[in-house]
Amino acid sequence: MTLKSFRLFALLFLLLLLPRPALAQGGGDLTYTVQVGDTLSEIALKYGVGLAELVAYNGIANPDLILAGQQLTIPTPADASPAAETTPQTYTVRPGDTLFAIATRFGVRMSRLAEVNHIANVNWISVGQVLVIPADRPADAPLPAPFQTITLSEDPIAQGRTLVVFVTLATPAELDADWEGRPVFLSGDGQRYWGIVGVHALSEVGFHELRFRLTLPDGSAAEAMRMVQVVEGPYGTETIQVDASRQGLLEPSVVQAEAERVRAVWNQVTPRKWWDGPFRYPVAPDRITSPFGTRRSYGGGPVNGFHGGTDFGGGAGTPIYAPAPGVVVLAERLDVRGNAVIIDHGMGLFSGYWHQSQLAVQVGDVVAPGDLIGYIGDTGLVTGPHLHWEMRLGGIAVDPLQWVMESIP
Repeated sequence: MTLKSFRLFALLFLLLLLPRPALAQGGGDLTYTVQVGDTLSEIALKYGVGLAELVAYNGIANPDLILAGQQLTIPTPADASPAAETTPQTYTVRPGDTLFAIATRFGVRMSRLAEVNHIANVNWISVGQVLVIPADRPADAPLPAPFQTITLSEDPIAQGRTLVVFVTLATPAELDADWEGRPVFLSGDGQRYWGIVGVHALSEVGFHELRFRLTLPDGSAAEAMRMVQVVEGPYGTETIQVDASRQGLLEPSVVQAEAERVRAVWNQVTPRKWWDGPFRYPVAPDRITSPFGTRRSYGGGPVNGFHGGTDFGGGAGTPIYAPAPGVVVLAERLDVRGNAVIIDHGMGLFSGYWHQSQLAVQVGDVVAPGDLIGYIGDTGLVTGPHLHWEMRLGGIAVDPLQWVMESIP
């Protein structure tokens, strides 16, 4: 055996010895061996289990790091039986754990986890400390015919992320869905549907209703609902100092007028899906100067909003490229956003590129990944040259980097 092979064998062996949370397990559990190219979210979807549940069940510290050959235990429906839910689950704190990470892993609110365990300071937990995991999830009602399955890409889901939902029906029907009173954009063949939902970055933490309504050819109808848990996103706070010459761009009348202009663009839904696979970065990703979701205050004032995109630093004149196929639906100078481009990717998904020095496209242009759309600049409400890259789904700002790191759907 070579040294390289021995190290790989030793690493896989150690992975199998990693401690797991003390959870009740059903007798019919399945075992899955990770294959080359697998992701944890794909495995969760394949077996119809929640990503957070799979992570917690296997004691995975980093959901983005799984190795070919690693053995995963797949929880079965028996593990979610009423009898199992009434038995308190426990978890032993390990090195590197935080209360937020544990709460996210098990799909409970951090404040609720702290309350149940009588933790006064959420920033202070001890290695070896045993935490009781509260079972706060309301039970889902049985699916009425002809609904067969409703599968979610992740549940719980963090604020600001894109949720993917898959629905299968026993017989063909027209299907509609809504989330928080907003329509869910669906695509399907009459029996198999998928859709995407933008979870607002300031969405209330807790359970939200995802409702489905179908209509059969004979006019009869059926409804189903799934409760989806939204947890806190990992977002910090920053203060933006605006030059006196640009203070006027913060005037509510200016901000509101421009918001109505761009809202009119991304409220128009193109049924066709243009993208295929993960998005590319529009510029080199080595200089992210402000991540998505950061809570913001201006000039030392109160925190009154959040960063709706991802900022990339770069010198004025740096080329900006289309990250996915689409159609240019806005290319003009705006007050706050400066020289701006908006691309329609279909199904209510749009990407925006603000503060450019010069535009290289016009409305109606069909773009492909890698096509030049403009150049980094410092126009509009900025503190220096950069690209603000924004993704909107049904008008809701969602994390652009999720679309780079994952293939949706």
